[in-house]
Amino acid sequence: MNVQTFAQRQDCSAGYAVYITLERAGMNQYRITKYDPKLRDASGAYLGDDWTSHSDIGKTFGGTPLTEDRYRRIEQSYLDAAVAFLHEAGVAELAVVALDNNGQCAAAPREGRFINLGEIPAVLRSLLREEFWCKLEGPDSFVHVGYDYYMYVGTPSDCASASASAQSKGLFVEAFKSLYL
Repeated sequence: MNVQTFAQRQDCSAGYAVYITLERAGMNQYRITKYDPKLRDASGAYLGDDWTSHSDIGKTFGGTPLTEDRYRRIEQSYLDAAVAFLHEAGVAELAVVALDNNGQCAAAPREGRFINLGEIPAVLRSLLREEFWCKLEGPDSFVHVGYDYYMYVGTPSDCASASASAQSKGLFVEAFKSLYL
């Protein structure tokens, strides 16, 4: 059995959350990206010529320039996909875990803050743009944004509708364990 840890919400009278490390059985985990799995080598490395960061706007990949408009469309697809998976799974909020804000981004939420479903897109947008880094986690779900525009989502249930929606927007959804657990 795949066993993982998570932070259980424990609200304190001081108005912040304390985390208690517990164990949970495996869940449905997905890697959601703009990268076609057919262009991976045997080790899983992506072989295509593609952009990997917001800072790549203005550069050319595979003969096509990455414009601000093109970047925002793909970024929005990621945001929509994450929210769709969480919504379909009935997840209302996730906690900020392992915050790294060395750039002192003013928009970064504080460690331990619970982010509701409506606020998650703004946090994910900042993560995708590498303004700060953190994991968003709950007792039975998570969203992790990794290097090179990789997003990992874990939910307690299969999210077939969310998966189909993400794919209809040009994203690839693969069963894949997060590298950030």
